[in-house]
Amino acid sequence: MRNILLLILVATIPLMSVAQKRSKKGSNAKMDKMVKKTPSDYEYMIIEGVQSTTSDEEKMMGQGELAARDGAPGDAKMKGMIKSKYKHFIRFDTGRVTPEQVELNKMARVCSHMSDALYQASKLGWEFVNASHANTDDYITHFYYMKRKRSSDK
Repeated sequence: MRNILLLILVATIPLMSVAQKRSKKGSNAKMDKMVKKTPSDYEYMIIEGVQSTTSDEEKMMGQGELAARDGAPGDAKMKGMIKSKYKHFIRFDTGRVTPEQVELNKMARVCSHMSDALYQASKLGWEFVNASHANTDDYITHFYYMKRKRSSDK
């Protein structure tokens, strides 16, 4: 048994040493060269808005009043949601802090709805691309994806 193990060890040592040898620097091994890419022609921004699904009025209601409201016809519920008594918190994110982003986030404090945020961004040349949202029991988070042509002076 020892002779067999010794024979296997002696036979595999040359194979292991060949596998670990380094290649010569002048070899034909093709490596990808680093290419410096130019920035995109567009700048991108995400407008994130968090909307409360319960108004301050609903938070102060008792369980009986809420149960009566839940039993109301669908039209009454929809009209109540359209009246926009719900709080919104909005944030603009361009991926880096610029004076324009700081100014947009100051304006976001007075935006009462996501459409206000879209309007403020469109005044600065941002174009709406897409939107998505995520729901939880207490909040709806809206994501608006925006782009604009990158200015040449940057």
